[in-house]
Amino acid sequence: MEILTLTPDSDLRFEEVRKTNLFEESKSLSPNFGFTKNIYWVRFELHNESNERDWFIHVSYPLLDKIEFYELTDKSWKQIITGDSYVFSARPLEEKSFIFPVKLGLQKNKTYYFRFESEGTVQFPITVYSHERFLKLKEKENLSLGIYYGIVFVLVIYNLILLFMLRDWGYLYYLLYVSLYGLSQSVLNGLAFQIFWPNSPHWANISLPFVGGFSLFWGLQFTRSFLNTKRNTPTWDKIIFVLMGLMLFLMLSSFVFSYYVNIYLLASFVILFALSVFLVAVVCWDKGYKPARYFLIAWVALLFGVGIYSLKGFGILPANIFTEYGLQVGSAIEMCLLSLGLAYKIKLANSDKNRAERLMTSYKVKLQDAKLVSSRLEVELLKNNIHPHFLLNSINATIIWLDEDPETAKQLLTALSDELRSILKLTNKKTISISEEINICKRYLEIMSLRKESKFEFKTEGVSPKDMIPPIVLLTLVENGVTHGYQGKNSGIFTLKKKKDKNKTKYILFNDGLPTTKSDSLGTGMKYIKSRLQEAFPNKWDFTSKMVTGGWENTITVME
Repeated sequence: MEILTLTPDSDLRFEEVRKTNLFEESKSLSPNFGFTKNIYWVRFELHNESNERDWFIHVSYPLLDKIEFYELTDKSWKQIITGDSYVFSARPLEEKSFIFPVKLGLQKNKTYYFRFESEGTVQFPITVYSHERFLKLKEKENLSLGIYYGIVFVLVIYNLILLFMLRDWGYLYYLLYVSLYGLSQSVLNGLAFQIFWPNSPHWANISLPFVGGFSLFWGLQFTRSFLNTKRNTPTWDKIIFVLMGLMLFLMLSSFVFSYYVNIYLLASFVILFALSVFLVAVVCWDKGYKPARYFLIAWVALLFGVGIYSLKGFGILPANIFTEYGLQVGSAIEMCLLSLGLAYKIKLANSDKNRAERLMTSYKVKLQDAKLVSSRLEVELLKNNIHPHFLLNSINATIIWLDEDPETAKQLLTALSDELRSILKLTNKKTISISEEINICKRYLEIMSLRKESKFEFKTEGVSPKDMIPPIVLLTLVENGVTHGYQGKNSGIFTLKKKKDKNKTKYILFNDGLPTTKSDSLGTGMKYIKSRLQEAFPNKWDFTSKMVTGGWENTITVME
């Protein structure tokens, strides 16, 4: 086989080509010149030493834009023009690749010419088959393609079912990726032109960069979803997002720029895509993300096929069965492994879900225990005929808190139970030292600071630790102030002052909270305060509660 290489400006007519002596012997049985705008003339001679008369000249690369075939018949040259720039019916045989039937008698010689021109990869593996051998070749080829597209079809149906069953977006991304990748492979091997758009050569030319870019777009989105790059590696997530933008650009450019530019971009983006996804999988695996193992192994298989096919596209590797179908073999392995990876990821998610459910069950048990503690506290209060407002409110508020942190709430209620036992002992007395009352108030404010995520303080001025006061009276006022005066606030100060005026002693409790609702003076808390003051100081006491500048003031007056 001899080859004549010409630039578009120096192209020759067929008659001039026949006469030229510039042909050179081909160094390869499957010439591959990569991306080039050059025009290639091929000349070869066939000698028939068999009894077969019918032969097929097979050009197995289906993406050549224009092919001219010349055969000498009856002392004139017969010309056939075909390629994927022409409608599919223009081919001598309606096959996905290019088949040129010829007749050659026993011990006869004939010379044939081809002219190849294409904006994409220019490669023209030429093989001559007898009728019988060609049928066997097509049988094997159809079986291989049937297996490949059968795998794609099964994966699409399988993951479509899982998508509807599990409602996981990852299956949708994978489904789109597999479907479009399978379609892009059908464009590469010529089946799409033969089956889907045989009368649209223009779309046949731009479909590869468009469908290829669309497939890579969803492949990248599937990568983001499968590897959870937004959480595991935010930097790579941004890089992948940029790559997705490049794929959209490629899809749009397929309608604007020439096929030569777009196919070059596609080949470059495919390599960039494969390497980027491979690296991000390595990063996620290194960070301990278990599903990345399946993903990485799957991508090694695809990367191998992509590398071989891309190197063939650039003319570095020759065109043969290994380089032609390596991409399909690699992608079939990759898609199967990714499907297994998705199943493994769902298994891990279900395992985490089951663990969470077990923890929730444990929390519910602890919650139930804590509620029992709460119920016991209320029973103890009722038993002792004590209904301090602050205790009931504290218990109810803590019950709400149980849903957020049952373990801590249970500990808190246990501590509160211990404190209540101390309070119950004090309530049997008519009066206690004011220092004991102050300590109880401070413990209460510590609890409320924790519950409300706030900071409450209790200060004293001029108070003598030996002063006596009915138990839980100040605590009731503090609890009432916290409940009604600090809505929307995260801090508060309570100040207790003592004033001596002749035969009267005043205890003034001020807080800097302003109530948003009117406090009921006949409520449980107020009734408790007044009843304890009357019990401790019969008819020798007074109690007032009013709003003052900057807050609220409660005054207990004890007369001698």
